Amino acid sequence: MNAFWLVLSSALVFSLSGCKKDTSNTIVFALSADYPPFEFMDHDAIKGFDVELAKMIAHEIKKEAQFQDMQFSSVLAALHSRSVDAAISTIAITPERQKHFDFSDSYHEDSLFLLHPKDRIFHHQDDLKNKKIACQLGTTMDVWLKEHTDHTDIVRMNTTSQAVEALKAGHVDGVLIDSAQAVTFARQNPHLAHTFIAKSDHGYGIALPKGSPLKPAINRALGVLKANGKLDQLKAKWFENAQ
Repeated sequence: MNAFWLVLSSALVFSLSGCKKDTSNTIVFALSADYPPFEFMDHDAIKGFDVELAKMIAHEIKKEAQFQDMQFSSVLAALHSRSVDAAISTIAITPERQKHFDFSDSYHEDSLFLLHPKDRIFHHQDDLKNKKIACQLGTTMDVWLKEHTDHTDIVRMNTTSQAVEALKAGHVDGVLIDSAQAVTFARQNPHLAHTFIAKSDHGYGIALPKGSPLKPAINRALGVLKANGKLDQLKAKWFENAQ
């Protein structure tokens, strides 16, 4: 069993909160609200770049966006079981995932940064050799570490927040995250710094079940948001000084 289906099969045992409403006027998105600034909980509300983008897309196609929050490892499982209509949670468009799911056009390409203590110096991906590097399970960073590093001890955790706590406690040497998150966590933790490691191999897209009739409409909506500048405005709002 390959790694993708091992994660997917394991995730299916989790109980998914709520049920998809059976209405053509609603798009139910799965996400994992522990990844600021893309998606996160602010008191009782889910906020972030992906959340606002999903609402803008739904508005363009005259539907209402609703969200189900779950662990990232359960997001694609929810999509596979069709208990949700789509998933938007910084999901990288990889060839392996495209075998099992449809994807929208890419809406964001990012860089990979290492979050690390200020007194530790990292200049290049070769500096990750013989280091203990944490990442969130199943993310772009997890895939990149497997494909691009050698003799690196990859520590996979359910959430990025857990990985950052492990770094702060000295259990790992660094955390591989995207640029927006690197800036966010470094700002929240003045003793931490961030260093560019590489450009991501894959852009982020909205994942859909194979053959979903929503794909053309979502791509048209993304095209409109790119053309009228609203997507760039949304990026400026959430990713200012994060590139």
